[in-house]
Amino acid sequence: MPVRLDHMLADACARFGSQEALDDGTRRLTFRELAQDADRLHAELTAAGHEPGRPVLVAVSNRAEDLVCHFAAWKARAAVVPVHRSSPVSAVLTTARRTGARLLLGAPSHHPPAWEEFTPLPAPAGTEPAHTDSARPTAAWLRAQDGASPAALQDAAPPEELNGDQALVVFTSGSTGQPKGVVLSHAAFAGKLAAIQEVLPFSPGSRTTQVLQLNFSFAQWTALLTLAHGGSLRLLPRFDAERVREVLASSRTDRIAMVPSMLRLLARALDASAPPRELPAEQGSPGLIIAGGEPLSAGLGRRLRELLPHTRLADVYGLSETSTSDFILTPEAYDKGAGTIGSPSPQVSFRIADEEGKECPAGETGDLWIRTPYVMTGYLGDPRETREAFTDGWLRTGDLARLRPGDGLVELGGRTKQLISRGGIKISPLEIENCYASHPACTECLAVGVPDPDLGERTHLLVVRGSRPVPPRGELRAWGRERLEPYKLPDQVHTVDELPLGRTGKADRLAARQLALRLAGGTP
Repeated sequence: MPVRLDHMLADACARFGSQEALDDGTRRLTFRELAQDADRLHAELTAAGHEPGRPVLVAVSNRAEDLVCHFAAWKARAAVVPVHRSSPVSAVLTTARRTGARLLLGAPSHHPPAWEEFTPLPAPAGTEPAHTDSARPTAAWLRAQDGASPAALQDAAPPEELNGDQALVVFTSGSTGQPKGVVLSHAAFAGKLAAIQEVLPFSPGSRTTQVLQLNFSFAQWTALLTLAHGGSLRLLPRFDAERVREVLASSRTDRIAMVPSMLRLLARALDASAPPRELPAEQGSPGLIIAGGEPLSAGLGRRLRELLPHTRLADVYGLSETSTSDFILTPEAYDKGAGTIGSPSPQVSFRIADEEGKECPAGETGDLWIRTPYVMTGYLGDPRETREAFTDGWLRTGDLARLRPGDGLVELGGRTKQLISRGGIKISPLEIENCYASHPACTECLAVGVPDPDLGERTHLLVVRGSRPVPPRGELRAWGRERLEPYKLPDQVHTVDELPLGRTGKADRLAARQLALRLAGGTP
């Protein structure tokens, strides 16, 4: 497989020209049309004055144009920084400042009203402006929102981690409260794609239904492997269990990737009537479900097998920092390994270490460390955090694990970090707390994850009563919507007299979690 992602896509377009590549429900593209649109947008980027090596923002919401923009940006030697169209203006501007991106790719007609603040700047003198045909992607200069002049924006150098042949900057929640920008090179991501292909092969003419959003690594690799091997990608704008059931029942899907929180809802939709609305076996859809993003319990896997007896299951575990999919439980090994994350992918080594860094014997729980050539270049603008993520070349995942005695498969045992796992998406409680602590009426607050049967965890915010009344829930949600991505907004807000404290005087997050559960009507 080529070591650059644009070369990989170009090879696929040359081989599978007339075959369907993308279908988002409103637009279909063959591989040939994908290449033509990417070439056209690449030319526009060059004409607009894009300089190779500078990253670009790509607006994504599971449209065919999103993949066109990825392809064009890579052809222009730009790292892609995916941002969802639902992201608030402040978050997108922060991303632009942190990455040095000055161009946004994506048709403005598909943006929500808040994105209208991104008034396209005039193209450099002597060039033609990017076309505005809403059927195709548009390139637009970002307008400064903080008083900086356009020239200052364009002249600012990108962070040094983006020097070289970088492909992606994927933002993940960090333990410090600020999302971390994971920088991945073409060689690393393309190499991991080749490793996954050895274990979970994608084939020409197969069809992948995509419900995961393209600003997440799990969605990136399933989409790119589908296209690289001549498959067709059907894009759904968002996950809706009933809609997914209808799609699977009405047309062929060879493969679909979902987080277990989605799978729980899909199982409920399948089981919503008596007899259960099993998908027709003759449809053979879906042929394979790939679960990832959070642990797939043996019980949920068993229920899916009952509802979908013709469907195979695979489970993957990985980090954005390692180009994803470091462990794969293959369909062939699923029955034996249900409830585990399987075995390491090709070129992935692991160890389970105790508090002193010594290897744990089988059956004992410790920290999961990973070593792979497909590791990140680093965290954007944070060399210290990059250094601290590694011990002697091993990346510390922050997850607890144990080697199952007898068969050597790996089981996860929780997290060493404080991140909330909501629907398979990791959320930093500190980022939420920093957001609401900036509200003039919130003197103190704490965000915790509370167990939830559908999403794994839901986010609850404890707000301490102060000298001023705690704002109404609607006001707090409006405050958060202006500053946080939608999935980071608290699901419930509780007003308390004080936060539970531990022996050191710090907030006791375990006790706070139990308190939030009681206030929500559950049991600790």
